[in-house]
Amino acid sequence: MADKAMEKLVEAVEGGKSKRLEAYLAMLGRFHRYSLGNVLLIASQKPDARRVAGYRTWQQLGRQVKQGEKGIRILAPILIRKQDEDDDEDEAIAFKTACVFDVSQTDGGELPEFAKVEGNPGQALERLKELVSEHGIELEYSNHIGPAEGASEGGRIILRTDLEPASEFSVLVHELVHEMLHQSEGELSESKTARETEAEAVAFAVCQAVGLDTSTAASDYIQLYDGKKETLLASLKRIKDTAGEIIGAVTDERRREQPQLPVAVAA
Repeated sequence: MADKAMEKLVEAVEGGKSKRLEAYLAMLGRFHRYSLGNVLLIASQKPDARRVAGYRTWQQLGRQVKQGEKGIRILAPILIRKQDEDDDEDEAIAFKTACVFDVSQTDGGELPEFAKVEGNPGQALERLKELVSEHGIELEYSNHIGPAEGASEGGRIILRTDLEPASEFSVLVHELVHEMLHQSEGELSESKTARETEAEAVAFAVCQAVGLDTSTAASDYIQLYDGKKETLLASLKRIKDTAGEIIGAVTDERRREQPQLPVAVAA
């Protein structure tokens, strides 16, 4: 089962970026990158913020800030051109206060989103949580993790509280893989592309095993991190072994393999 899923994923990644991913990347290009300081400022003023941008940027994206909404204050650099003619970079000499708004503070056209995992994981979700606990990993829920849907923190996984069951299952598998493969020695020795490729590849295989519709979500995610067919193949054994363990735990496989205890007969 995992082998067939991997073949399907390799073909999808090799096929290139989907239209949905291309639209999503184009949209991301219109948002500014924010410094750690500004991320903390945003979190302190609007902890549930998911995607922020300036007033004009939202207009360019076909959305309008709602009347009466209060802006989130951040620090924006004031840039000047360096005197050295050979240096094309600008230099920040000061900062000014600027306002951004979260998507929830705007109205307008829908923004491009990744394809999402759909379906009903049923009992597989509870079995997955049991597996997380068996590995000695704490599972918490919070919407204060920025735009991420989940996070792996070495012995602790945090998921957003507003995920649909199918997405919750997929994200939890993804973060569990980080815990099993990338946090075991207390350091992240592999490249981020390799780590994310492995985590999403396993999530794809496990979702396939329990009958969830992954659409283009996994291949798009891998390509977003510049993952390629070669990245998948280089990690194939780790991906297959990890997927096999999780599939065995969330399906009836492991339960069928366990010996049945004899039923006691009353004297």
